[in-house]
Amino acid sequence: MDPVTRTLTILILLAAFVAVSIGTSWVRRNRAAFRMLPIPGYDAVPALVGAGIEQGRPMLVSISGDSLAGPLTPYTLLSAELAAQIARRAAVSSETPTLAVSEATAVPLMYSTLRRAYRSRKRLEHLRLLRSVQWYGSGTRSLAFAALMTGIQHNERSAAAIFAGDFGPELALPLWAAARARIPTLVATHSLEGQAVGYVLADHALPGDGFSLAGAYLGEESAPLGAAAAANLLRLGAIVALILPLIGVVGNTLTGGALLRALSGLFAGGQ
Repeated sequence: MDPVTRTLTILILLAAFVAVSIGTSWVRRNRAAFRMLPIPGYDAVPALVGAGIEQGRPMLVSISGDSLAGPLTPYTLLSAELAAQIARRAAVSSETPTLAVSEATAVPLMYSTLRRAYRSRKRLEHLRLLRSVQWYGSGTRSLAFAALMTGIQHNERSAAAIFAGDFGPELALPLWAAARARIPTLVATHSLEGQAVGYVLADHALPGDGFSLAGAYLGEESAPLGAAAAANLLRLGAIVALILPLIGVVGNTLTGGALLRALSGLFAGGQ
């Protein structure tokens, strides 16, 4: 990595850290004043979990392709956060949510996720881990894993099915089966192909980067909200950084180079 790239990387990371710290502190003091834009997919989660509690049936959270110690690690943690928020809301039920994963490295993370969710509700004694985390080693973008999810929905009598991770076009198979069985579905995949399929076939979908905001929309802590506020601030800064050079080039062209000469004189101390 050359020195310029290293310096820019350090500055970007420093700016992100400062923005998250400030955003978290501000949200903690002014939580009521901070409002997130409504996302229908997240708005539907309380109703989906509530229906499962009333029916005495478990929720199904299926995570495909995401694993730890690899390039998909950040996405794995985001999927785990979504699973944690689902489990936290479902913890008042006697039925533990079913977490189905396709990567072995995600299994201990899912156990930890369930424990964290139930501990937050002080209901660890009601946690049933024996069948709650299920691993099907089918590989990334596997049609076999997608086909297995059609059977899991039926065998577990799922109240609703949430599909996260690296699902692609194969997601159409469990979504079609869920629609026929009248099982509500939510798609929170980070794959563009999966988002496209979910938008058409799922009852609810989280388009774009909406899948990364589960903690901010469904959680009760200030840190995820602060991170969301920081992300918006950094996004605004990136837009400004892209627009300013464009304005400078256009202005310099319209003024026949006078703008560039004026700026050069300003930064050169008028020499």
